[in-house]
Amino acid sequence: MLALRRIQALRRPAGRALSTVPLAFVKNAAEAPTGRPPLVVLHGLFGSKQNWRAIAKQLARTLGRDVYSVDQRNHGDSPHQAPHTYEAMSADIVRFIEDHRLGPVVLLGHSMGGKVVMRAALEQPDMVAQLVVDDIAPMALELSHNFAAYVTTLGEIEARAVASQKEADRQLAAVEPDLAVRQFLLTNMKKARDGAYRARIPLDLLGASLDDIMGWDDLPGRSYPGPTLFIGGTRSPFVKPPAYPAMQRYFPRCLVAELEAGHWVHADKPIEFMKLVEDFIVTHE
Repeated sequence: MLALRRIQALRRPAGRALSTVPLAFVKNAAEAPTGRPPLVVLHGLFGSKQNWRAIAKQLARTLGRDVYSVDQRNHGDSPHQAPHTYEAMSADIVRFIEDHRLGPVVLLGHSMGGKVVMRAALEQPDMVAQLVVDDIAPMALELSHNFAAYVTTLGEIEARAVASQKEADRQLAAVEPDLAVRQFLLTNMKKARDGAYRARIPLDLLGASLDDIMGWDDLPGRSYPGPTLFIGGTRSPFVKPPAYPAMQRYFPRCLVAELEAGHWVHADKPIEFMKLVEDFIVTHE
């Protein structure tokens, strides 16, 4: 049995308002209304709601609640708009909760999405019933994958009008040896009418935003009082003891669990990941 280890309003200052965007989503409805807080899931960089399709369906069944998988700005079917910052992305998810009248929700986010849900919980704690963070911590960290090289290579695939998936994969293999990661990255390309692969995400904007994505805006004095679960991968550098002080400071009721996995914990160990999420949510309702 996996052990959990306990470690010890959009209220913005006056100034310019952020421009939010309406987020594309897929809703997996509970079989019967239960009144339980819905679960809202946010993907990471280069991801989309489709990456969470199977997990979202299963969690809707096992948890007996609606589960929303959301495309963040500049990803999937959501609008492309600058800036690509955590301030802007957290404002988007707050708007999503308000627009759909979801009330307090359980937020789950992976990597970039994990930082978004953490910021949203810190800024609007009354909107968040529980928080689950998938392999990221509330601090500036160097990413373990070469995302700048991914952006460059996807751009080259588009510029060269590559029409073969085999050729696109060959080009990505120069910067990413893992086939599963390459297949994940190629979900951001689609064939145009001329047969060539085109990016479905704004590569230039995301490439220019990598420093923001890798960073974390310190929010002094803020904390989220609700139950929080951090799930880390044993082969990933992010949810490790050096990050615990920041995790404790912002999320004093946090728990930590690890699975034998890399950065994409939910993809490497989906059954074990879902069991951790299910047990945590049910225990802390």
